[in-house]
Amino acid sequence: MSLSGVDRVSLLQFRHEDIVALHTVVQTSWHLGIQTVRKFPLSYEFKLNGSPWRGQGSDAIPARIVMCSILAYLFSAGWILQAATDVGKKEHDKSTLIFRKQEIPPPESEWVAISFNQTNKLRLIGANTQLITAFRSMLKGTRVLQGESWKDKSRNAWEFKIQGTSWVATGEQRMVARMLLLKMVETLERYGWNLYASVNQNEAYMGHSRKTDSWFCVRKRGWDM
Repeated sequence: MSLSGVDRVSLLQFRHEDIVALHTVVQTSWHLGIQTVRKFPLSYEFKLNGSPWRGQGSDAIPARIVMCSILAYLFSAGWILQAATDVGKKEHDKSTLIFRKQEIPPPESEWVAISFNQTNKLRLIGANTQLITAFRSMLKGTRVLQGESWKDKSRNAWEFKIQGTSWVATGEQRMVARMLLLKMVETLERYGWNLYASVNQNEAYMGHSRKTDSWFCVRKRGWDM
């Protein structure tokens, strides 16, 4: 599966029933729906309404939601991600996702998306109160929490503001930002979450690089410490 332009999803070597199911998943999870479907000799392409892969403004959260929904469906159908890779040299290339089909699907699971916004914002999309509280404690413990609030309550998106400019850090501050990533992974794993995919799904925008990956995390539904 690959992402192209600002609005397209291409599917290669998936079963017909998965393509039909993914059409429904995208149509229902992307708030603007699908504009057209095209069949090529080797692939199918969904062209979405709007510009989800710009990932800016009012599209930023819905774009992560639709990607999370795609990954969740494929996971439930036994398509397990093997790699999210970017091997293209074109300026606006994004990730290609490679999956392996296993006969027995994983247990029913729940999903969370994490995005890294602007220069110092960290956004949890779909997280429950437990995970938000855990991230709050981690950020306070590392003395980097500057503020927090709902970014979009209707879409369950909570945003933390981090001191400094972690996502454009230079010099030694880059190592501080990397340490924060390690703390995030530790926090996720402590509450049963695995970092399943790190996906570059964004276009560069207005001359600035907006190609920061988004994280997609999974855990077994009903997980209990």
